Amino acid sequence: MNLDQVKQAVETTPKGANIVLEWVRPVKTLKGVSDKITKSVRMIGRIGVEYDNLTAVQDKRESGELPSVNAGLPWGKWSVYPWLIEHKDTFYLRLYKGTSATVHPEVHFFRNGVEVALNEIAPYILASEKEEKHGDCFTCKTENITRIHSEYEWVSLVQGQVGQEKITVAVPTPAKVIATL
Repeated sequence: MNLDQVKQAVETTPKGANIVLEWVRPVKTLKGVSDKITKSVRMIGRIGVEYDNLTAVQDKRESGELPSVNAGLPWGKWSVYPWLIEHKDTFYLRLYKGTSATVHPEVHFFRNGVEVALNEIAPYILASEKEEKHGDCFTCKTENITRIHSEYEWVSLVQGQVGQEKITVAVPTPAKVIATL
C-alpha cells in the first residue's frame, strides 16, 4: 500500500480496535543466496494504541523491567502519532497484538513465488528471521502492507423488546475492507 492509503486506513480505524492486517516482505537471506524469499503475514492486531496504557507495559514499569518513564522511540520520529513512524524516508505502521490470546498470526514463506515450509528455507535465511517475535509492539513498513480491514463495523444498535424487557444489542455487519493493495 502506498502511504496515502495507509493514512486513509488509519483515519477510518477506531483507536485500539481489533483489525486484520496483512503484509508481504522480503526475508533477509545469507550472502550468496539468489532465491527471492518472502514472508506473508496475516494477523489480528491493533493500531493507534497508547503504548503507556498497555497493562503489560505498566506491569513491566512497576517491576523495573522497563524504565519508570517512557524514553520515546528508540529510532525514527512520529509522523502521525501514535500510528506512523518515519525513519530515513521510510514510513512504518506501529502495530500491537490483538486482544485475544488464542489467535496467532498466520505466516507463510515463499521461495521464488512458490510456498514452502520454514524448514525448507531455514538454511538460507538469517537466524533472526526464524525467531518468533515477542514484545508489546512492533512495526511494519507501509510499503509492505497489502491489506487492512476491520473484522466488524459496529454501525448500529438494535433496540427491541423481549417480553417486558427492553434490550439494546450491538450488531456487527460483515467484514468491511478499509484499505487493500
